[in-house]
Amino acid sequence: MYLSITKGKDPHFYILQGFRKKEGGTSSKLYMNLGTSSEIMERYGCNDAEAWARKKLKEINDGIKEDKASVMVSYNPSKRIESGQWRSVHCGHLVLLPLYNKLGLAKFSAEVTARHRFKFDFADILCKLVMCRILFPDSKRATRECLTDFVNAPNFSLDDIYNFLGVLAKEITPLQKSLYEATKNELSRRTGVIYYDCTNYYFEIEREDSLRKYGKSKEHRPNPIVQMGMFMDADGLPLAFCINPGNTSEQQTLQPLEEILANEFNLSEFVVCTDAGLASISNRLYNTTEGRNYIVTQSIPGLPKLMREWALEKTGWRRLGDTENRTYNISDIDLEAEKGHLYYRERWFREDRSNVKNYEERLIVTFSPKYALYQRQLRAQHIEKAMRMIELKSEKSRQTQQDPRRLISTTHCTEDGEVAEKSAMTLDMEAIEKEKAMDGLNCIATRLEDSVGEILHVNGFRYEIEHLFRVTKTEFNARPVFLRREDRIRAHFAICFVALLLLKAFQKQVNEGLDEERQYSTEQIIHALAGMDYNVVRGTGYVPAYTATELRSRCCTATNIHIDTQIVTNRKMRQYIKMLGLCDKIVPESFDKSLRFLYLGEKNKKVPKNMQILRVKECDSQGP
Repeated sequence: MYLSITKGKDPHFYILQGFRKKEGGTSSKLYMNLGTSSEIMERYGCNDAEAWARKKLKEINDGIKEDKASVMVSYNPSKRIESGQWRSVHCGHLVLLPLYNKLGLAKFSAEVTARHRFKFDFADILCKLVMCRILFPDSKRATRECLTDFVNAPNFSLDDIYNFLGVLAKEITPLQKSLYEATKNELSRRTGVIYYDCTNYYFEIEREDSLRKYGKSKEHRPNPIVQMGMFMDADGLPLAFCINPGNTSEQQTLQPLEEILANEFNLSEFVVCTDAGLASISNRLYNTTEGRNYIVTQSIPGLPKLMREWALEKTGWRRLGDTENRTYNISDIDLEAEKGHLYYRERWFREDRSNVKNYEERLIVTFSPKYALYQRQLRAQHIEKAMRMIELKSEKSRQTQQDPRRLISTTHCTEDGEVAEKSAMTLDMEAIEKEKAMDGLNCIATRLEDSVGEILHVNGFRYEIEHLFRVTKTEFNARPVFLRREDRIRAHFAICFVALLLLKAFQKQVNEGLDEERQYSTEQIIHALAGMDYNVVRGTGYVPAYTATELRSRCCTATNIHIDTQIVTNRKMRQYIKMLGLCDKIVPESFDKSLRFLYLGEKNKKVPKNMQILRVKECDSQGP
């Protein structure tokens, strides 16, 4: 800013703002009209108008340096927008970058760069792909196009992304190790109890290969799938993952990943918590070594006869939280009145298992009146559907455990055992009674000697790992996968893993200090950050083009990236870009989207500064 004074008997004072023109050279525009000398002396009661004007100029310049001064922008309603002018950019990902920088990925990227030979910026591609997977999940081609809208647009091509995936696939184990070492103190990770589960992701193809195999799909799709196994710590943060062919048994994936935790993470003492599908005898024995233990869900129908009869007894139950030594008969409990309580019974059993004699294990069976009511209501609906199927004589095969067909008994022979021409369908009352006996029951197996309340509390957090998988499939659109090469597929899920860790850690940061009822979900956070677009004011800064909300303000405050002001000046934006370690230039707002590739360079070669404008003028509107 500088002061302009017109000559005459009554000089006129103006404050002008200088700027660089897009075609080269400099110019100025009016920032503030202070008035004539007589007007200033009359209005502000001073004797020297020029001294007052210079003092006012100093206040404005000092305020601009501290980003406290108001910004004046002038628009002409009769002047059309210049063709190709850049009017909007995305800045929401800047809020995630302070936490991203704490994940140790800069050091990891430097180590990878030293081990391989490539020309692209490994760290920049990794960062951009993680941010886009959280905010704008799509294919790699669509992601590259989406990145041109970022305030710090990339300088790599689509081919660089594919080459990057090939390199990252070779570094998946070092990546996980680096993430853990950087976050175990920074995020105070608790690894005394870890949770493990598996899921699978499908491909829209019909031919399987070495990795994409036909298997039991969680979504009941007839497509080749890959399987992901993942460990989660006691804070709900992803710890480690593995990718296996789609036809791999879940029970065979636990021990190899535990070996990685022991060898690479130096984690050998923990309690593993899994569901019944992973609770094989082999996995239980593997986690009974010194320093390890397990808490697994146990199928009651799969128990030996003695244990099963004990688990289904109606008497001898205790209520969790009772101080007096009293037992209950669960068949006499008023389910509606006791919906807020939980009943349990426990016992140690000793038996021979898998060539191991006298294997001792503790069983804890729980009864939830609330869950029992839910199962009864659900079964009543299934019985009603089964009755309609009997009336219509529908003999469709049973697809899932919730199919009403499971409650129907079909007879295909006469009383003499001969083959009948017609079949008779009736309700299977025996199957219904067996299900009723299991209402509200759940069984846990462990070798821990802690209190029942503590063990149930630990096991109750197991739902969070299922939430992690749900985030990858819904918010991250991790499937269907649009990649063919095995190394790129593995790298794709590595990016999803990093994005999941970053998002969950950021969610904890945003929700810190909030009551449970007021806490924000991952979906709400993604929606808030993805909508943080800004209109570019040429020569001045960036004006928010979104509706301000409490969540967006909280995100900015939590990370100390205050881009939620009425305008973010160019100077302030450059400070944020430099502070966050982003080396890319902010593309001038006057450049068309299709020309940003030329400005930022082709094939990782920076365009000389004195040639940037010339290159843009020589290309057509379609870009390179």
